[in-house]
Amino acid sequence: MRLEPFAMERLQSTWENRVAWNLAESGVHPLRLEELAVSQEDRAALFGQELGYTQTNGTHELRAAIASMYPGARPENIEVTNGGSEANCIALWHLVEPGDEVVMMLPNYMQMRGLARALGAVVQAWPLIEEATRWRVDVEALMPWSRPARN
Repeated sequence: MRLEPFAMERLQSTWENRVAWNLAESGVHPLRLEELAVSQEDRAALFGQELGYTQTNGTHELRAAIASMYPGARPENIEVTNGGSEANCIALWHLVEPGDEVVMMLPNYMQMRGLARALGAVVQAWPLIEEATRWRVDVEALMPWSRPARN
């Protein structure tokens, strides 16, 4: 698989920690451990925590807790990831085959475009319409791709 450069991510990772004010940041500034462990009990628990690798898809206890929030779900139905990028990669890896046509709303986080193309898909843009103060979905523009899914 050949991945094309993800220019936005490269730009962000190069510059995000070199500026005083990051106006492009979509997340929040990370907390310090002292902000999380404010009581003596919290600090003891934090300092007593063993560091190591956990089960890669999440521990059984974590997956069971997540599954309990969804009727009919079981721990085997849950996949815990290290964030949205890993989840996107796993989802596309399982859903996209070479030659598939993937329709992607734009503007968007472009990781999906690069991954789908690397998996051999043809990516079609579905642009949103920019209005004075917001974006609007153009349902008519989506119609050429609205056909029953393959089995």
